[in-house]
Amino acid sequence: MKAAAVVAFAGALMGTAPAFGDAGENLDSRHFYYNNLDATAWSHLSEDNKAVHIKDEYADGRGVYTLYDRRNDTGLRLNNNQGNGKTVTSGSSTSNYVRKVTACMDIALLPDECGPDDRPGDGR
Repeated sequence: MKAAAVVAFAGALMGTAPAFGDAGENLDSRHFYYNNLDATAWSHLSEDNKAVHIKDEYADGRGVYTLYDRRNDTGLRLNNNQGNGKTVTSGSSTSNYVRKVTACMDIALLPDECGPDDRPGDGR
């Protein structure tokens, strides 16, 4: 009986943290426009991958955004139109943690450009 309680308690604790290989690593994406770093998106394990951040890295007058997925939601977008050097942060959730980030630049009247996706287990 005591052993069963210990196993149940351990299982409950394991359910509160992201599973390794799912959200158990830092996620980073960078976009370069004409060889200049334009946008950086990230979600870090030190923050339990609970939020995504998008930073505008270049004073070109264009907005940047991140396309990101959470454990229970996909295809999310976070815009940053605040200008060079500014970072925008999403809402926070440890149970619905971030699983993918992609840094993108918003180009008016043309297709937007994005950096590489970063997901757990992709070797990046």
